[in-house]
Amino acid sequence: MKMKTIKIAFSAFALLAAGCASQNIISEEAKKTYMKNVYTLLVHEISNDAEVTIVEDSIKVIFTSGILFNVNETIIAKELYPCFKRFADALNKYENTKILITGHTDNTGDEQINVELSQKRADSTKKLLHEFNVLESRMFTLGHGSAIPVCDNASAQGRSKNRRVEFVILYNYTTNKK
Repeated sequence: MKMKTIKIAFSAFALLAAGCASQNIISEEAKKTYMKNVYTLLVHEISNDAEVTIVEDSIKVIFTSGILFNVNETIIAKELYPCFKRFADALNKYENTKILITGHTDNTGDEQINVELSQKRADSTKKLLHEFNVLESRMFTLGHGSAIPVCDNASAQGRSKNRRVEFVILYNYTTNKK
């Protein structure tokens, strides 16, 4: 099941990347500068609550503070809304990006249910960001179930960290705003 989920994730990422490509040409240097500016703003705005990394031409954001989701829940804890508001505000300052939101679960329960639950977590996160004015057309979601843990599922603390969403932010070639 893990290989199938990973293949689905790579397929979704490839589709997202293809959707971001277009006939418009922008220099690699301009794209790197733009994404570096996005990265710098995100680090400034949310680094107390999230791990923000930049790799090549994409930015990965993983929220590390607090429990994002309770067991079998799809709604982000209300106390994290201010952080997500800052995240959305930063994303809205750099509209020339697309955002892949991936949902994850711990390994308790049936894997098919976990995949559905993780998809609902990604979808509810997309909805929350949309409530903070991030355009829905910029966001894509994918549920991984328990296939990609960040901690050992043997402890309650590890399982709580695996109940999360992650974000991959990519340059959007189709809008080509400079």
